[in-house]
Amino acid sequence: MSKTRAEPLAPEQRRLAIVEAVIPLLREQGSTVTTREMAEAAGVAEGTIFRVFPDKCALIHEAIRFTMDPAPIEDALAQLDPTAPLHEQLTEAGRIMLVRIEEVMSLMTILRTMPTGHDHPHTPPAFVAESQAAITAALEKLFERHRDQLTIHPGRAAMAFRGLLFAVAHPLVAAREKLSVEETVWVLLNGITTKVMEAVR
Repeated sequence: MSKTRAEPLAPEQRRLAIVEAVIPLLREQGSTVTTREMAEAAGVAEGTIFRVFPDKCALIHEAIRFTMDPAPIEDALAQLDPTAPLHEQLTEAGRIMLVRIEEVMSLMTILRTMPTGHDHPHTPPAFVAESQAAITAALEKLFERHRDQLTIHPGRAAMAFRGLLFAVAHPLVAAREKLSVEETVWVLLNGITTKVMEAVR
């Protein structure tokens, strides 16, 4: 049975609706998804896709840009209880970040499969670096509240935390080998040795 066509929407609402409908398809099928499948998921005619986006690559880029919007993560991190102990804040932040990392990873690999050219180069779009920088800055604010407990600058601590989380979330790491969020935070704050080693600076 065919899907009921969507009610008329304002141009920006239509654009957003198409992007949100396409994201799950991209996670499942990658860039092999067809514009016909995209249109069916969004409940629009295939021609509508090309009235809203110049081509399939432009739609994929917009879907990835939308997924990498740092605002939801910035808001979630800002809502953490600033009076809670550092390890509790990091555990909650870690859970938030892992969901984000897993969502983004599934789409970032698509960029490597897309056509080259002036409009769609293989090099990551500017929004990728901008998103990463914004989230690192948000984490740095969290660490800044506990600067007196740190041995390195809050910004460096934020990058170390992100690096550990990225390793935990990487799809090539078997599920049984992945650290839990709690273990990840423990390693970050305490290291892996029983003694404090002299830092190499």
